[in-house]
Amino acid sequence: MSAQQRRKTRRDRREEALKNAAIEVFYEHGYHAAKVSQIVKRVGVAQGTFYLYFEGKQQLFGELVSDFLELVVTTVASWEPAEIDSRDILESELRRVGLLLTRVLLDNQQMTAIFFRESLAVAPEFNELVRHTYDTLLAMLTDFNAILHRRGLIAEMNFRILATMTVGMVERVIMERIVYDTLGEAEPEEIVDHLIFQYMAGTLSLDEESS
Repeated sequence: MSAQQRRKTRRDRREEALKNAAIEVFYEHGYHAAKVSQIVKRVGVAQGTFYLYFEGKQQLFGELVSDFLELVVTTVASWEPAEIDSRDILESELRRVGLLLTRVLLDNQQMTAIFFRESLAVAPEFNELVRHTYDTLLAMLTDFNAILHRRGLIAEMNFRILATMTVGMVERVIMERIVYDTLGEAEPEEIVDHLIFQYMAGTLSLDEESS
C-alpha cells in the first residue's frame, strides 16, 4: 500500500469514526442540543479536525440521514417481482425482503430512532430529502403491486394507496419497536409475519376469499 493509499485509509476511518460518534451524540442529546465538541471528544481528535471533514453539524446530520435513507431504499429495491408467479412465492419473497429490511433497521437502531425523531424538525432541506425518498419508495411499490395484479396474484385496487398503507404499517411498527419501545423485544420474524399476514389478507381477490 502506497503512502497516499494509507493516508486515504486513515482519512476514511476517521470520517467513519466521526459519523459513528455523531450518531451516538444525536441519539443521546437530540440534534439541537448536540455539540461538535461532544462528537470530537468521543473520537479523541481536536475540534478543528472535525471541520476538515464536515462544514458543520447540520451538514454531517444531512449525510447521516442521506446514508440511512439510501440504505433503506437499496434494501427495498432488492425485492424483484420477476420470478414471482404464485402467492406462495410472493409470500416467501415478502418475507425475505421484510426480514432483510427489519434487520437493517434493528441493526441501526440509533440511526433509525434519530430519523423518526429528528429528521423532519431540523431544516427544510431534510424535509425535501425525506419526501423524495418516500416518493421513490411509493413509486417502486406501486409498480410492483401493479405487476403482481397483472399476474393475477393480488386483487385490483388503487395500488398507490396499497403502497402507502404498506409503508405506513412498516413505519408505525418500527417506530413502536425502536423509538417508543412498546413492543418489547419482538424479533424480526414476528414483526415480519404480522405485516405479511395483513398484506396477503388485504390483497385477496373476492374469488379467493370465498374459496
